[in-house]
Amino acid sequence: MPVPFYPLRHAQTEAILTTIAQGECCAVYGLSNIGKSPFLRSFPAADVVARYAELAKRPGALIYIDCNRVVELTAPGFYEIVLRSVIETLDEDTANVPNGLLTGLHEQHTRITTAASTFQASLAFNNAISETCAQLGRNLALFLDEFDEVYAALEDRALLNLRALRDKFQARLVYVTATVRPLADSRQPGDNEFAELFTAETLALGLFEPPDARAAIRLHGGENLPPEITDAIQRLAGGHYGLLTSLTQAALRHADPARLAGDANARAECQKIWNQLRPDEQTALKSLITDAPDGLNPHDRERLQALGLLTPAGELFSELFSAFVRRQSATPAQETIGVSVDDDAGEVWVDGVKVSVLTDLEYRLMRLLFQRHDRLTTKDMIVEAVWGGQYFDKVDDARIEKLVSRLRAKIEGDPAHPRYLLTQRGRGYKLSSRPVESKPEDEEAL
Repeated sequence: MPVPFYPLRHAQTEAILTTIAQGECCAVYGLSNIGKSPFLRSFPAADVVARYAELAKRPGALIYIDCNRVVELTAPGFYEIVLRSVIETLDEDTANVPNGLLTGLHEQHTRITTAASTFQASLAFNNAISETCAQLGRNLALFLDEFDEVYAALEDRALLNLRALRDKFQARLVYVTATVRPLADSRQPGDNEFAELFTAETLALGLFEPPDARAAIRLHGGENLPPEITDAIQRLAGGHYGLLTSLTQAALRHADPARLAGDANARAECQKIWNQLRPDEQTALKSLITDAPDGLNPHDRERLQALGLLTPAGELFSELFSAFVRRQSATPAQETIGVSVDDDAGEVWVDGVKVSVLTDLEYRLMRLLFQRHDRLTTKDMIVEAVWGGQYFDKVDDARIEKLVSRLRAKIEGDPAHPRYLLTQRGRGYKLSSRPVESKPEDEEAL
């Protein structure tokens, strides 16, 4: 059988396929825009599924699940999107699905969405996965992309439930997770048995090798760019998927190598990388710029390389990002009052301090409130901007309040006495452009 064509990351695709074909789970991690989502989305492709069958000696259903589609960060919300993704995938291949299986899965999906308790939703989910593993005639591999927020929010019992299903079906059911940081960094080590499934196989999704970088440029429309432009893109991007994408788009707009380094989108991409780093990692990168590479201790070097920020030689991965870090080293700390949102950089500052990385839903809410600062933002506006208008009858007040509470916990020094994100009781919310007098949230003005 001919070796299948994988557009990008051939070696890492083979590594994951080999792992799951042997019936083992696998965890993938890497900073946002390193290319995790395009990578995981490639696994349901026909060539990749065929290669899996060759390795496993048994056909498989490789199902991509985008956890950003979870409406509510609860066990039922997670179960719903997993089962919906399974149904959507099998709906595209009904000729190879046993009679009655899809009907049964639709019934279990309805039970999850109408369940009066988490226990009932868990039971329906377990039944659905059990029916699929028993009747499908194929191994089931669930690729859980953007898993960070869900993993951090799920209660231990929900994770234990996933582990129990895995223990029940063994090689017929495997999980592949994709997160920004290793799973062990998201929760206290050893606090759940689910994480133990991935201890043997955790893969850092780092920088592209040169052949993959060139393929990425072609895939984003740059197949006809002059060689000198392609070389400049590779040199500036250093194998980083997000930079390769933004620089290729810039080159398609203006085929001038001298202008690539100054492209606004490329600079914003550097800012996004920087925003995801912890303070000690930012300090280590600054030291790398100002001091000799030998100044990094082995622990920092290993961690930065795993995040795709250093080359095997210990140097920063790209000229563009090196220049960005050099500017950060020379930039004094901001001293401003108020809330600011840089939509290009995906950056939020409060009183001159950058807040921790927001989840996708939290950032959508933050952006909406900032766009309407000092004005009332109704709950209907929030649903439409954060979830989409199709969810008007599905997102209740409790879900909105939980999202506001999570955002408030990240931007307020004392969430119980908010100074910026204010509740307009019975009407909606308001983001104040200036700090207001501190008072308990339940005493805010009607």
